[in-house]
Amino acid sequence: EPISTWDDIFQWRSHLFTAITNKFHFAEQSTLASLHDRPWTAIRMARAARQLGVPEVSLLSLSKLTDCAMDVADAFSKLNEQILSYRNGSEDEKKGGLNLINTTNLSYFDSNQKSELFRLKADFLESLGGKTKATQAYCHAVQLCPTYARAWTSWGGLCWSLSDLVETQSRRQQSTDSAEDKAKKASNAKKVCQYLAQSMGCYLEAIHCESTEASRVHIPRCLIMLAKDGSSPGLLCSTFEKYAPSLPSWIWLPWIPQLLSSLCRTESKAAKLLLHGILTSYPQSVYFSLRSFYLERRDQERVKQSSDSTSGSTSVACAEDLMSNLRKSQPTLWMSLESILEELIIRFRPSYEEELLATITALLQRADTQLEQQSRGKDADEEAVRASFSKTLSRVSEKFFRSDQSSATKDDRAKKTAEFTMRYKESFERDFSMLDESKKEKLSLDDIISKLNKWKKILETRVSSTPPCLPLMQVSPSLSAFTNSAPDLWGGSCDPPGSSSSSSTRTPADGDKDSSPSSSAAAALKAANTASTAVRIASTFEGSGGSQGSGWTTVEIPGQYAPNVCSGEKPHPELHAKLIKFESTVEVSRRNDQLVRRIGMVGSDGKVYQFLLQFAIPYWTRTDERTAQIQHLFGKCLRNETISSRRNLWLRPTAVIPIAQRLRMTAEDKDHVSLDDVYATDCLANGIDYSEASNIMHDGIRNMASPKEGQGVDSEAKQAKINAFNSVCKMISPRILSNYIRNEYTSAEEYFQFQRTFASQTALNALLQHAFCVSERTPCKFIFNQRNGHILSPDFRFSYSNQGFVDEKKAVPFRLTRNIEEFIGPFLMKGIFTPTMASAATAICKNESDIEQALQLLCRDDIVSWYLSKSSQREGSQRSTQDLERQLADRVKKNVYLIQSRFHQCVVKSAKDEDEKRNSTCDRGVKNLISIATSTENLVSMPLNYAAWL
Repeated sequence: EPISTWDDIFQWRSHLFTAITNKFHFAEQSTLASLHDRPWTAIRMARAARQLGVPEVSLLSLSKLTDCAMDVADAFSKLNEQILSYRNGSEDEKKGGLNLINTTNLSYFDSNQKSELFRLKADFLESLGGKTKATQAYCHAVQLCPTYARAWTSWGGLCWSLSDLVETQSRRQQSTDSAEDKAKKASNAKKVCQYLAQSMGCYLEAIHCESTEASRVHIPRCLIMLAKDGSSPGLLCSTFEKYAPSLPSWIWLPWIPQLLSSLCRTESKAAKLLLHGILTSYPQSVYFSLRSFYLERRDQERVKQSSDSTSGSTSVACAEDLMSNLRKSQPTLWMSLESILEELIIRFRPSYEEELLATITALLQRADTQLEQQSRGKDADEEAVRASFSKTLSRVSEKFFRSDQSSATKDDRAKKTAEFTMRYKESFERDFSMLDESKKEKLSLDDIISKLNKWKKILETRVSSTPPCLPLMQVSPSLSAFTNSAPDLWGGSCDPPGSSSSSSTRTPADGDKDSSPSSSAAAALKAANTASTAVRIASTFEGSGGSQGSGWTTVEIPGQYAPNVCSGEKPHPELHAKLIKFESTVEVSRRNDQLVRRIGMVGSDGKVYQFLLQFAIPYWTRTDERTAQIQHLFGKCLRNETISSRRNLWLRPTAVIPIAQRLRMTAEDKDHVSLDDVYATDCLANGIDYSEASNIMHDGIRNMASPKEGQGVDSEAKQAKINAFNSVCKMISPRILSNYIRNEYTSAEEYFQFQRTFASQTALNALLQHAFCVSERTPCKFIFNQRNGHILSPDFRFSYSNQGFVDEKKAVPFRLTRNIEEFIGPFLMKGIFTPTMASAATAICKNESDIEQALQLLCRDDIVSWYLSKSSQREGSQRSTQDLERQLADRVKKNVYLIQSRFHQCVVKSAKDEDEKRNSTCDRGVKNLISIATSTENLVSMPLNYAAWL
């Protein structure tokens, strides 16, 4: 709110306080001070003015408290606001603030307040350039109060800036091969590690003192620092091993993927200790990811047995040891989880036809992209294209038709393999001329595309015969017979054996330190804790599981821990939904040209949790896990900032649970539909061929693919493609999505509320697409909840160039095609969509310093996973993960800078002068992106599978 509004409110309060003082003028000063709150009013007014950038008003408000009685807490708050009013001023004002601290009598304040004053003194000294004196002031602050977290955090920030300064100076110096320069370089590297170790120790000590969000925000920075140790454990790893294991286990839950990847690095010893603590306290939060990681690394180790690298064996040994510890300490829980996972892996594995259909679809998309590139005059070497496709098809044939059938462990799987080979092998190899090498070389790209389309239709016909709903008894008798009764749970009943603390014990770090409950509330809380302790002790003596409670042996519904939930606070497993049974039916649906099974888990809270069982490579699963972390990270920014919370902006992570190397569960209920499903429903209702539009565009590209000799792809060819796009747009209605939603909602109020939420969620999704260069948003990947308008982000993968940089050469920044734009409408486009993008970008940029290291950590893991996912790198390079990270470090920094600059492009901007105020708007960056995303020339430049006409 503007400062004038605050002034009106506080003037009214001051008037009331004056009236109270005049009415009770006969009372004593101490009694009179309890009848009003004049100091709090003036201090709160000063804080609001300071936050609005008006320090003069802040000091004026505080100057009115000269003749007012105050206690020590109010006096400290007044002094604190006075000091903070000078912090962002000129050098003389900063010196004035420093003098105010030096002349203050500290004898009346407690240790926390004294520590805060010395912290502010160090802050002023640092801004004035006295970093050595600032270090001494921070040291004095933590000596006065060793449990004051803000002092530790600020000291860690100073040490981080000092290491960055030394590293920058060392980089600017011209290095030579002389012994003196080498010694100086080694000295600087040692100094950087020392500063970073001090910074890491301060951050971790701050978390130990107070596990609040302000302290936990520096966890990614600590994980980033570990890479500075090099190829062998050094000072940073030893510091991390010293402080990290003593912290609460729940603070590491949002960063479990990074801890698992740390098992492959030099900090594997400390990461193993942290994962062991998580397994002890919250075993079901990490078990699925740990099991999948173990299976992946084990397979990679078998491939690299001839390599000299030992990182794989170390990580496999650590993961195996952790799983063995869980199996020994909690055998009942481990047996329940393993039996469920085994059934899911065996019974819900895609059939051979489904796997081959997914492969054929991917090859067809690749062929269409290749054909479009040829139409633009790129990759004109047809011989190389044919050789590449022939090699790929040979590998496909080898995988599906010439595998060793003796590897099948069950008779029914062996029979299915033999039947599949007998049915398809000969015709597949004949169609792609694998039996005759002379004909194989004569296959053109058009021939390959037509034969791939033929096989896609054959397999689709076969796959479509699968019933849309199957009885669970038929698919998996074991899961259908699974039943469980959730016990009556109390605080601490889900604490496993060996847990050091109970959830029922409330400590100051777990709750709000500023809260002051009444005596009755405190008595009730004490009685509840006493009763919980008595029940837990009785349960132990009665032998119910031999632990603090029997609840820890109950299987939970997956996906109830951070980052899969919005809250990042300490979890309470006794409040989590427990698995009672599975739904009696399994739904079979189409997603991304492959069949997926949807199973339902009935929870102890009476809800049914739906999960999709999807076949995906490990890189895709890890990418979706990082997407959940990104949404968890940005969701906190949206909730904490006023500009976004006023608009009720929220991001809800989607839980992705890895089950095996190529199988995962994704939380998605029956109300989620994709834009492709909506289009297919409309085609079926109106009797339109689903592939007619893509065929028209394909024919237009085919005509462009053979320009006249000596003539490139000119404007006439581009215009021909635009004409084909316009003819498709005339054939397909832009109101398909609007009509679909209107049929779902009969009430105008419900329809409008869904429309508002849909516009807001689409804007947030569009902002992330633009910032992270995620352009492959095909209709089957645009998924929304038809009940509440929530937009999902499946397969949210960054687009990289061949050099490893985030690809900026995309025609459109995000998906805003005709049906989406028509459904949102012009009024909500200006009133909801555009302000939402600008407000969310502004909120994220305000927290840029807090999320920068988290972005760097996520981008580092993503680019390493992308690099290793390429077949040439899997087969060739055998370098360790840390060597690869050092090689890609510059690319990671540039990618983070590009992502941040894209967020800044969308922020709310104020006009610099009167001419700019008249000729532009504050959200001009977002409006420019919308015009690019809806431009016809840009839409026709997208690949065919993008379906820009929809």
